[in-house]
Amino acid sequence: MRGTWKALENRNYRWLWLGRLATSGTFHMQNVVQGWLVYDLTGSAFALAWVGAGWSVAMLTFGLLGGAMADRVDKRRLVFGTRLATLGNTLFIGLLVASGLIQPWHLALSSFINGLISAFLMPAQQSLVSDLVEPDTLMNAVSLDAVGMGLMGIVGASVAGACIDHIGPEAVYYLMTTLHALSAAAILRIPRLPLAPRETRSAWADLVAGAHYLRGQPLLALLLALEGVRVLFLMPYQSLLPAFAQDSLGFDASGLGLLQSAIGFGGLLASLIAGHLGGLKNKGTLLARSSIVAGLCLILFVAVRWVPGVFASLALVGGLGNLYMVLSSTLLLSHCAPAYRGRIVSMSMVAWGLMPLGTLPSGAIADRVGVPWVVGLQGAVVMAIFAFVSWRKPELKDLQ
Repeated sequence: MRGTWKALENRNYRWLWLGRLATSGTFHMQNVVQGWLVYDLTGSAFALAWVGAGWSVAMLTFGLLGGAMADRVDKRRLVFGTRLATLGNTLFIGLLVASGLIQPWHLALSSFINGLISAFLMPAQQSLVSDLVEPDTLMNAVSLDAVGMGLMGIVGASVAGACIDHIGPEAVYYLMTTLHALSAAAILRIPRLPLAPRETRSAWADLVAGAHYLRGQPLLALLLALEGVRVLFLMPYQSLLPAFAQDSLGFDASGLGLLQSAIGFGGLLASLIAGHLGGLKNKGTLLARSSIVAGLCLILFVAVRWVPGVFASLALVGGLGNLYMVLSSTLLLSHCAPAYRGRIVSMSMVAWGLMPLGTLPSGAIADRVGVPWVVGLQGAVVMAIFAFVSWRKPELKDLQ
């Protein structure tokens, strides 16, 4: 079991991990409280989609610039500054909720601001992992990041649901503000790292150089394309979860929190397994198969009417999603030249900017035919696409 926690023996990575542990909690709490507020204010699945779309639009617009910045500046300072900005945005929304002035457009604007911040935070944070650990520890480090997300998913989502029901949604935002402060403090314990050498002087030239580099890396391009498939068809279920919880299951905010916790629980178990495997071979094969099974579990999630079966299906979706994230991130970072890591990671983040192309139609259709039909069809599409890619691109299976 010692190998499961190997990367935490690195002091600098340990501080980064602790900071990400705190922000992982805010991610899951945000999913619960924002979804609950939007659906409580509007009663519309489409509103859930367009409010959440703000994050994706900002990521799509600024993600590549964020990646270029991550390759040009001190990543530690960039992560610290963006975490402080997130703290301010979260506190402001909490004050609006407490005053009773909150409106859906406030949440949409906040979502856009969080997306703008994330466009600069996520490439720097992800590529910083590979700067802090040795290559043979990279998959373990990425896995431990996912372990933290799974662990805080269980705790954060449940706490958020309970806070909404017993104290009020503003309490969730105040708690998230505290976690952002702790995360910012942790990053200050990491020393400044040397910058990778650059061949270009402007951010635009760096972006062009990154695009040229990607053109010569077809397997990296394939991984990025598959990330886009998952964003468009596998992830929209999360934006529709508040509507499904209330309309199909009759759950209150605490019940919604438990559904989110099931996702985190599955992610935690899968991440612990991935961290223990460490130097796993045939990562490409497992990456494809995990998404095929995840699509099947998504169908089961909305088709099963037995509540324990719903929770089990969600846990499997969360677990397979975290496993995919670990494998994809490890492959991208390990097969990418160090000077381009920030830009390649940002391209993966930009794929998340495509989410409105999946969530907006999903929300609009779900208002007419119901969430189960939409989510079930998306699960079937994911299964078909990944099965086809596995057949047509056998080189994916050879990725180690």
